[in-house]
Amino acid sequence: MNRMVLASLLPSLILFVGCAGSNPRYNSDIKKIKITDDFYKKTRFIMSKEEKQIYKHLPDNSSKKEFIKEFWEKRDPTPDNDENEALISYMERIKYANRWFRENSEKNSGWETERGRILLQLGIPDRREFGEMPYLRKDGRLATTKRLPMERWFYYRYKLYLVFTDNNGFGKFKLAKYPATLLTAIDLAKISILDNGKGLSHRFRFKCSVKNDNIIVRIPTKFISFKEENGRVKASFEFRVYKYLDFNKAGVIKVKKSIEELSDKILSKREIDFKIDMNLRKPGKYFFDVIGKDILSDSIYRNFCKTRFKL
Repeated sequence: MNRMVLASLLPSLILFVGCAGSNPRYNSDIKKIKITDDFYKKTRFIMSKEEKQIYKHLPDNSSKKEFIKEFWEKRDPTPDNDENEALISYMERIKYANRWFRENSEKNSGWETERGRILLQLGIPDRREFGEMPYLRKDGRLATTKRLPMERWFYYRYKLYLVFTDNNGFGKFKLAKYPATLLTAIDLAKISILDNGKGLSHRFRFKCSVKNDNIIVRIPTKFISFKEENGRVKASFEFRVYKYLDFNKAGVIKVKKSIEELSDKILSKREIDFKIDMNLRKPGKYFFDVIGKDILSDSIYRNFCKTRFKL
């Protein structure tokens, strides 16, 4: 995505990136930002439950600006360049929804419709079909010969199939039913926005927990990309841990971890563990937002853990 495209999105981007104008990856021409609830309204669909709690506890505009800046930095799949593809992609979804899913409502409100909301959560479907369906009563009997507009959306990466219908013929589409896999797909999508277009089956993954002063990161070996040389395998990782105490930011820790062992020894392990010292000193409720990167595959994953610390 080039800067000309980004510039065309600026009117919609202000509430999202204006607070980070000093960062070259965002547009430095935006000088001022007025914090409103518009940011939360439009991004709550891709927020984790922990992020929602943190945002609602932010005390002032300054802390909200910092939160918004870091919200998109965490999702940036290529932080080394001067563009944030995750942010640009999300704003394009809003723009698309406002253009095509307005449904006779107010201008620029297409993202609030059911189709718009799912578009924000899951992205553009891999396949989209249009058709008609019979107008049925609640008991399943045919009501009239009138046929209603229908859309089918296919998300192959989530193995998900959605059907939207205009039940009253007024141009307002609703999901015909909610598949059991929809919530799972939405949870996966909250992480896959970090994944730089890679398939779900190739994603680096890990679990995390807190023990004493340490975060324990457990990585299943089947999700690690190894480099093999002379009978030994190597793997390297980078981790960023955002620490919050009682919903207030308490710092960011960056660490690098690596492993090198005999091939046969690695094959006998189901997972490998790393410790990250968090230096807990103050009592309270801690929440950790952990972002890890497998260096060899350039794949990013995100997970959360929490604890309550007492002196």
